[in-house]
Amino acid sequence: MIKTKIPVLVLLFMLVMSLVLPVSQVSAAPSLEVQATAGINGKAKYQSVVPIKITVKNNGTDFSGDMAINAQNTHEIGSALIFSLDLAAGEEKTFELYLDGLADYGSSNDSKLFAFYEGGIEKGKIVSYKGTEQLQANFLEPSSTFIYTLTEKSDRLAAYLRLSQVTSSSNVEIFNLNQLKDYTLPDDAQGYAMANVIAVDEFALVDLSQKQQEALLKWVQEGGKLLLGASDQVEATAGIFKEFLPLTLSQQTTTVSVESLTKLSGGGTFTSPISVYTATENSGSTRVLANEATILAAKKKVGGGEIIQTTFSLGDNPLASMDGYATLTAKMLNIQNSMQQGDMNGNSTMDRVSYELRSVNELFPSFEVSVTYMLVVIILYILIIGPLLYFVLKKMDKREHAWWIIPAISIMLSVALFIFGAKDRLMQPQVQQSAFYKVNEDKSVSGYYVESILTNRGGDFVVETDTNTTAVAFRNRNNIDGSMKNLHESSYIKEHPNGSTLTLRDLSYWSVQSFTGKTATQNIGNMDIDITLKDEKLSGTVKNNFPFVLKDVTLISGIKEVKLGDIEPNETLHVDQALKTTVLQKPMTYGNNSYMYPAKKEEIDPLRIESMKSMALSLTENDELPVLTAWADQAIAGVELDSSANMAPISYFVQPFEGKVELTGPFTMKRTNLTYTVGTQSANGYFEMYDEQLNTGYMQEGSYDVKIALPENFMTSVQSFDELTVSNKDTKRMELFIWNNEKSAFEALTDTNQVFTENINHYFDQEDEVLLQIKFGPDQTGEPTTLPELELKGVAK
Repeated sequence: MIKTKIPVLVLLFMLVMSLVLPVSQVSAAPSLEVQATAGINGKAKYQSVVPIKITVKNNGTDFSGDMAINAQNTHEIGSALIFSLDLAAGEEKTFELYLDGLADYGSSNDSKLFAFYEGGIEKGKIVSYKGTEQLQANFLEPSSTFIYTLTEKSDRLAAYLRLSQVTSSSNVEIFNLNQLKDYTLPDDAQGYAMANVIAVDEFALVDLSQKQQEALLKWVQEGGKLLLGASDQVEATAGIFKEFLPLTLSQQTTTVSVESLTKLSGGGTFTSPISVYTATENSGSTRVLANEATILAAKKKVGGGEIIQTTFSLGDNPLASMDGYATLTAKMLNIQNSMQQGDMNGNSTMDRVSYELRSVNELFPSFEVSVTYMLVVIILYILIIGPLLYFVLKKMDKREHAWWIIPAISIMLSVALFIFGAKDRLMQPQVQQSAFYKVNEDKSVSGYYVESILTNRGGDFVVETDTNTTAVAFRNRNNIDGSMKNLHESSYIKEHPNGSTLTLRDLSYWSVQSFTGKTATQNIGNMDIDITLKDEKLSGTVKNNFPFVLKDVTLISGIKEVKLGDIEPNETLHVDQALKTTVLQKPMTYGNNSYMYPAKKEEIDPLRIESMKSMALSLTENDELPVLTAWADQAIAGVELDSSANMAPISYFVQPFEGKVELTGPFTMKRTNLTYTVGTQSANGYFEMYDEQLNTGYMQEGSYDVKIALPENFMTSVQSFDELTVSNKDTKRMELFIWNNEKSAFEALTDTNQVFTENINHYFDQEDEVLLQIKFGPDQTGEPTTLPELELKGVAK
């Protein structure tokens, strides 16, 4: 009896263990908890690189694998970021990363921001986590102005908080970086990406680490604007920026009067004069604010950005406490033009790439099927299978073999046609790259690109980029209902010291996948441009300093274009052509060709070039200068497929230049020769240009400033002004005023065409600009209005 009970007990024990053991094994796994925040002080920008702070705690067993961040850049663009992560049991890690844009749309509601793969994303096992599923932050529009400051006392720059009251930017945010709790200045340029301006006030940049200084310099080179205030030892404290300073300050000071400050600021209120250091301009610098011989601020181009240096301290009283300081600062920084690039709908440049360039870049010449070729093949096939084969078999008395010869010929011909027609697609993938660049003064170039891959196989494709180039995939819709996979299931990015890799996952055979990014190249070349406009004729030279041929070099001024020709490397092109205009000016806004479609393969490349044109010109919008454009069939972006490919690149270049204008005799300057900048002065004000060539736009009720600028250096050619006419074509809805710099007051314009014949110079400020004020409304129509127009007559020297 006892013997029979023992086996029963053993069986019961084994049954209990079989139920208990799986539970124990399941519990013996990593248990991850994630907390994440985005931005700085809880604020961030859409369509900008955003810093995020992540804390991951492991409450289970050891974890070794990858963390995926499913952060989508825009509706059309997004790739997950992959980071290696090792966490021992009970360990907690905190680290800061940078996401190249964030969007809160395009993913399903149940998707999570993070995903964890034990053993790695390629072959590992997904591990669930608790905590942050979507980033919470106050995301502001891309048009918001972010000003970072480096100062020992944040209240010294309190006046900068008033910038939103004197600019059209509805959001001006100030971040005193070195005063933020638990914040470390970044040693990566991406850490400054959200900033439009970084202001340095009596802060020793030399005390930053070498990496931190290099990160700040790289941010400037990529288009940032660095403002340096005056101090006793500015050269000694500037660190690696010493060689880029626009000014050399002396130990002597001089005084700038209240009246001069009011004129320089365009009407700001000042209560006392200020002291400034006397200074001399360094090579390559340009004055920004000056009162006759006294310089208040100057700037110097550094790559795609600039350094602005003042001869006064940014935070010293009495200037810092005066109401006009914010107006003076806005003028000095040109806040209106320091906002991120974007079109009137707020779309980023890479969004424009998606809408205007991607579709044509995905058209490969091998897609074209020759109708003539197919008809010839069909006719030959009919002749071979029909009379020719019958004649041969009859002559050989082998007609009974037709049953297998005809299918065999058909199969062989089909195989031959397939191999001939698909030969370009079988051996290696095909790649088309369209890149457009702004050429900078230091022979660097910076811009954007889109690259499309026509696959020759199924599976994963890997793209390598260097440290100056980013790559992120365009998203493809997978289902009819428009739903998408999690980002890391479609594409992901892994960063490494020499750049990054973009993995495009599980591509189909003979499919097209595109990706895009920013790119920059240092010391590659430029064009030496020496062009003069005299008596409506261009003359001069253009030298090609690039190591490749520049094709279709074209001068663009306003709405006019002059094709100059091709230039071989290190060769010089002599210019001698007519241009029916009085001045050289920045290009007018161009439309896009996103709805054009090539009828044949020979039209693909010209359409790619034309599609890049408007986007490339937008990169030079803030320069207010005429440009030369050209293209080359060279790939210079730091991106490459990790396998061999048949490459078809086009690089499009645009370079601003200061053309010389020699006026003779009487001249007339019309609206199309001038540059208009509209800024709202009302909280609810809004203006959107409708048609630049017709000078019309949509305007809401409120007050606006219109700055009308003469071309660069135009005043140096003027002997006298004879007549200034200001036209108001919408007198029913628009009241118009003009600023008199001599009187420091606005004057009402009561006539439809107000004509001035005396003291015309009084209406131009130090930057050769006329300032108009518009009071618009009430408006019940909602129709576009016409901006005021200015015409200027005079005599050249």
